[in-house]
Amino acid sequence: MNNRLAIVTALIAIGAIAAFGCGGPPPLASKADGSSPSNSSRTITAFTLFGSAHVDANPNQCAGRVELHQGAATVNDVCFTGDTDVVVCTDASAPNPVMCTPHRGSLTVAGTGSDTVSFARVE
Repeated sequence: MNNRLAIVTALIAIGAIAAFGCGGPPPLASKADGSSPSNSSRTITAFTLFGSAHVDANPNQCAGRVELHQGAATVNDVCFTGDTDVVVCTDASAPNPVMCTPHRGSLTVAGTGSDTVSFARVE
């Protein structure tokens, strides 16, 4: 009987750890003006079954959105280093094809009409 009680207690403890983890998200620091910060889309939090996880992110993101004008746009940014860059592009407005061509200091985007295209340089 004591053996069953020990097994049930252990299962309850494992279930509680899996359900609640060992901690929550880190608190957001106050801004200098005393207002509370917003939880922007650049805030990264991650959790495992056993609590929070450490995530490293590159703060120098080379990503964004651009609106096409007559099916074309150029993004000027030094994060594009040349034609060997790997760039991922997708039409965020409609299921239309897009073409992105990286150059040194810019990205040429071609698509349909005035669609909005999301892009990211993969490192």
